[in-house]
Amino acid sequence: MTDQRLRELFNDLAETLPEGASRAGELWRQGTRSRTRRRWTVVAAAATVTAFVVVGIAVFPEPVERGITVYPGVAPTPTIPPTPAMDIAPQPSGEAALPTAATALPERWADIPVVTAVSGPVLALAEFGDGQIYVMKSGGRIPLKVKLDDSVDADGNGGTPLKPNSLAPDGTMAAFPQKDEVVVVDLVIGETRRYPVPGFNEVVLWRGEQLLVEQGEANYLLDLATGKVRRQPYKGFTGVAGYRDLRIVSPGKGGRTVIQEGRSEVELDLQDITHGGGRPAGILGDQAWQRDGLVALSAFAQDDQAGGADVVVVADAATGRVVRTLLLPWGHSADTRCGKGGCPVRGWISQGVIIESEDRLLGWNINTGALSRVAELPEGVTAYSLRSG
Repeated sequence: MTDQRLRELFNDLAETLPEGASRAGELWRQGTRSRTRRRWTVVAAAATVTAFVVVGIAVFPEPVERGITVYPGVAPTPTIPPTPAMDIAPQPSGEAALPTAATALPERWADIPVVTAVSGPVLALAEFGDGQIYVMKSGGRIPLKVKLDDSVDADGNGGTPLKPNSLAPDGTMAAFPQKDEVVVVDLVIGETRRYPVPGFNEVVLWRGEQLLVEQGEANYLLDLATGKVRRQPYKGFTGVAGYRDLRIVSPGKGGRTVIQEGRSEVELDLQDITHGGGRPAGILGDQAWQRDGLVALSAFAQDDQAGGADVVVVADAATGRVVRTLLLPWGHSADTRCGKGGCPVRGWISQGVIIESEDRLLGWNINTGALSRVAELPEGVTAYSLRSG
């Protein structure tokens, strides 16, 4: 029925109403709203069966869905944005030619002198070949005087207690997982506190004034103010570094990779992130990092043009859509560039992501795609944790 015919029927009905009554106008408005709702229902149904590749490069992503003005007799035409931006890093031999990024981090860590005290903010924690953990500042590195044991898992495998997320985002605190406890050091006043947390604790993730403590058999949330420990309804090593309690869960080969927060869940869309349309192979990186609603994580992929390559992905945490991808080719070697988990993401700095590529830290600007050198790590550095930029 056309709008004109419906108007005529309402006008006929209006003639039967008492003089001055406005029911005809109200019926017309209701009929118009009803038709608008029906049109929106049709649009929504079409959207659920149409695959959209939604892309954005902005640091603060816009909402995925926008309002659509529907005019009578005109069907809405969906707009399919282009595929996510993809950048390609030089091969390992070409990294030295990249420009140097201007950051607060020292460029050459091997040249940082050992000092007893120095002013300035804490920029990183680092364990050198002597087994000592140092507090890194622009003017030198200071030995951290705290008794720590190796971090041991349930199978007896040992590792350094310094983890990639040990340093608090503001650089004032440090946390170290230990068997049956977590050691927290106030780097401003030098105070050390030990919190009982049962089990083989392996990973700590800062959650504001709390710590998420991960182990193979259980996860715990530790309140630093009260010392209370609450067991979480999940376990394993799926937490994302950053204040929000995000987790990235990959069920296994062929399964869906999802981003979870509380009871909500969105699929991390990793399709078509390489030239050949391949998905990351093997396991995802051990640590993902979040900032401003974005999540950065690493893996490795087989790419038709680049051959073997590690891949770093930045995705919108709210929708799971990939907004930018970086491929790091392995080069002429048959070996992987950075190991089975890919080139690990080590945090955020300015407008970009910090990525470890062998003995070098790279900065990847997610607005422009530009790559730069952030720091050179000597072989003696066995572990480190960076302050968030």
